[in-house]
Amino acid sequence: MANPLHYDESASMVVDKGTRANVIERVDDEHLLRQFLMEDRYANAYLLGKLDPLYVDFCKWYAGRNEDGEVDHLLLWYQGLSIPVAFMVSREDANQRAFFNACATTLPSRFHFHVINDHMSSFREACDVSNYKQMHRMGLERGSYLQSGLPENLTVERLGHRDTAAIMALYEHYPDHFFEPYQLETGLYFGVRDEEHGLVSIAGVHVISPDHDVAVIGNLVTHPSARGRGLATACTARLLDDLFEQVSFVALNVQVNNEPAIRMYTNFGFEPNNVFFEGRCGE
Repeated sequence: MANPLHYDESASMVVDKGTRANVIERVDDEHLLRQFLMEDRYANAYLLGKLDPLYVDFCKWYAGRNEDGEVDHLLLWYQGLSIPVAFMVSREDANQRAFFNACATTLPSRFHFHVINDHMSSFREACDVSNYKQMHRMGLERGSYLQSGLPENLTVERLGHRDTAAIMALYEHYPDHFFEPYQLETGLYFGVRDEEHGLVSIAGVHVISPDHDVAVIGNLVTHPSARGRGLATACTARLLDDLFEQVSFVALNVQVNNEPAIRMYTNFGFEPNNVFFEGRCGE
């Protein structure tokens, strides 16, 4: 069946060709976006962070409204990674099908996506989903942070651009990573080295926004030969110590079947919030 929705580029909105009604439209009102996202700060932590000026040039926001003119849906089209990412969120009682059809009209044929668990069936009807995995969103408030002391014989270093080659070599073991060298400019990447392999463990951030009081950690990896030594825990502890000097809330994403990682995060005080899917379209 032909898609009845059409992207009107001159007006920066998707319209229904039959009724000419707006389905989603470009928005840049930070107050409006924040108000919607703060309804569930845990689930929307990544998007809240993307309101920060550091990321504004990479973001396109689209809103879908209900009959009363209130925002019911948001699409963030983020182009700051090697593959663009679409984040799609809706209120529970909203019409997801029309929203995802509008997203499909707006987005290119190939992208990465984040979709809340309950909305996945409607999303798959609208978009060509090639592969995906189920994820937990977890969050931690500063007051609930359970600090973990570092082993005396372990040095965790702050990483910078001089370490880019070593970082990229480590990430070669994990081709699905979301690291880009510009993320080092946050000063919030930490790692551990050993004599045999050099850099063997790393932890950093996807998003940091002191203005919106939120950070999302990620890109946590350990060399396959160095697992089981507590290196990921040490890097994460060093990262969280720094983050909680800047923000009061930290979130992360972890695959639902990654029990060792979930156990580590739980030991820091992280709690699960929601389940969502992430994956690729057009591959």
